[in-house]
Amino acid sequence: MIVDLELETKDKDGKVKINGVIAEDYNPSDAVKERTVQVIKDFQTANITRNKPYLEFNGTSFINRLNLDRLSYNQFVEGASEDPTESWKSRAFRPIVRNKVNAIAAHITAQIIYPKVYAENEHAQEDRDAAVVMRDLMEVRGEQAGYEKAFVHAVLDALTDPIAYLGTEYNEKYRDIKELNEDGKSWTIKKVLDEEFSGFKDYVIPCDEIWVPNVYEPEIQRQPYFVWRRVIHYLTAKAIYRDVDAFKYVTPGLQYLFSDTQQTFFKMYDQTLKGEEVEEVIYFNREADLQLRFVNGILMDDPDQPMKRKDKKYPWAGTGYEFINNRFFYYKSCVFKLANDEEVVNTAYRMLTDASYLQGIPPGVVFGNEEINRGFMVPGSITTIDNTQNEKAGFQAIQTGGNLTGLYNLLEKVESSIGESSSDPLQNGQQTTGQTTAYEISRVEQNARVMLGMFGKMIGFLVKDFGYLCMNDIIQHMTIGEAMEDVDDGVKLKFRSFLLPEKMVNGKSKTRKIEFDQSLPSMMTSDEHMAMSQDLAESEIKDLDDKMQIYKVNPELFRKLKFRLVITPEAVSPRSDALKRAMMLEAYDRAIANPITEKEAITRDLLFGAYEETKSDTDKYIMKTQPGVPGMEQDPNNPLAALAGGGAMGGLKKQINAQEGPISPTGVR
Repeated sequence: MIVDLELETKDKDGKVKINGVIAEDYNPSDAVKERTVQVIKDFQTANITRNKPYLEFNGTSFINRLNLDRLSYNQFVEGASEDPTESWKSRAFRPIVRNKVNAIAAHITAQIIYPKVYAENEHAQEDRDAAVVMRDLMEVRGEQAGYEKAFVHAVLDALTDPIAYLGTEYNEKYRDIKELNEDGKSWTIKKVLDEEFSGFKDYVIPCDEIWVPNVYEPEIQRQPYFVWRRVIHYLTAKAIYRDVDAFKYVTPGLQYLFSDTQQTFFKMYDQTLKGEEVEEVIYFNREADLQLRFVNGILMDDPDQPMKRKDKKYPWAGTGYEFINNRFFYYKSCVFKLANDEEVVNTAYRMLTDASYLQGIPPGVVFGNEEINRGFMVPGSITTIDNTQNEKAGFQAIQTGGNLTGLYNLLEKVESSIGESSSDPLQNGQQTTGQTTAYEISRVEQNARVMLGMFGKMIGFLVKDFGYLCMNDIIQHMTIGEAMEDVDDGVKLKFRSFLLPEKMVNGKSKTRKIEFDQSLPSMMTSDEHMAMSQDLAESEIKDLDDKMQIYKVNPELFRKLKFRLVITPEAVSPRSDALKRAMMLEAYDRAIANPITEKEAITRDLLFGAYEETKSDTDKYIMKTQPGVPGMEQDPNNPLAALAGGGAMGGLKKQINAQEGPISPTGVR
């Protein structure tokens, strides 16, 4: 492409500027050139795959299938015809596909899904407390990363696109800010952490930004490489790459292309970048362990830069609405599945509209030599027909005799077919009668779960795969201490603490605090375990009350545990609050009369726990009894020793297992 002369200027030193940025000459090392050639070849291979037609897409390419599905979901309507004989016809577009897609998305996202976590040590013993810690850390990470918003977008993309990508990353970016001095007129330049680009970030990648080399490998983590290309603003790229020396060569709108024959880079203005934009390409290669970033063709990293993740996985998970087959990388979207029925519905709906127009204002025929224009068809108008020369001159309306009933029946039949392929009216909240019992409510919701069919499982696969990525991020970044200088003991590691409010513990709402402490011993006896719990209670009793629960965790031992994630059907298609309340109250009615049950626990959990207004503070509803030492049972073989916040001693357990021998605590709770 040719550079627009209006965008090209020169500064006082005669250097060329494009869009106000000096265009530097770029001539990197041979290693950079060789790596650039490799990425370009892989990009070209993936581009051929991207634009090749496939039978799985009904003879269209991936990019064409994507465009067709997006046009359908966005209710694209073609413009009116310029032919007056055709322009009157209806172009109505029923939003039936969009409504079905949104109904399914609303049902799936009614509750943000997190996987259940199970943990075990090297001896294959379950560690429930460690699983609780990991589950809470995933919640903290998700809140910081924006998981809820990304999850909603991913579900919607899975319904409308051939594939939905849910990605995550961790960065630490700094920027310079101007901090005003006390006089309010001068300022000091200060480097601070840029929170918008730092920490955990979850995001949805539009599927047309990902280039895939092999469409017949369905597993993301088995693909040999990926190319992620996106267009961003120059200032956004500057915020991301401000610390990279090679970014000085980046000019908005100006691409550096490499000539393999001449072994050199040449500049070309890219009109598609709209002047202030740049092209960012991130290349992931699993086999070669590479993660390289290019901006406008300029490599921002070392040509052998490895993947940042310790698990060496691609930083995203993917899913779709339904499998096409067991070998194809992409999926059949809900929009694609409903495309044929949608076409019939819109055709019949337009015919019905046109037929109604014709019956309401029928066309007419004129007998004789008179000419009657459209102005004749106006209410209250009077038109005179001269029949002096022709006694048979006159006007007569044409009765079309269309069968509107047949069109109505066709619409009803096709809409029923669409409901069978996507979501039932019951799933959308349309009930014919008012259910009151837990059984009747459960039957309605069970029907909704069945109607979701395969898609519920597909979302479960996505959450599980993405959960493993998040869990590995937690181990890699959240359990690592920061080096701190200490005068007496030299360098020490400082670990972060995490607070999680409103956690239900034994029917009470408490704030849970997680602290990583590397000084915790890896082995101790039961007596040593009890002594440590008492020391913790005495040292931190001022911070503990009936609203606090503390977990102290050894980060090194925590990282050695094996964690497993499970997605339950209830997580994908959760029970409604009405069903949960009805089942809890029914269980309370039966359990409260049973002589072998704990009345207070039943009252807290099943009666007051059934209502949002009462479950967070059940103490004021419970009659005060003889004061004692509250607490909880604890297995000394469990790597997490217990100290729950409660009572004068901070909730020390009532009993401790007298079993002798070493135990391996990953912390003290």
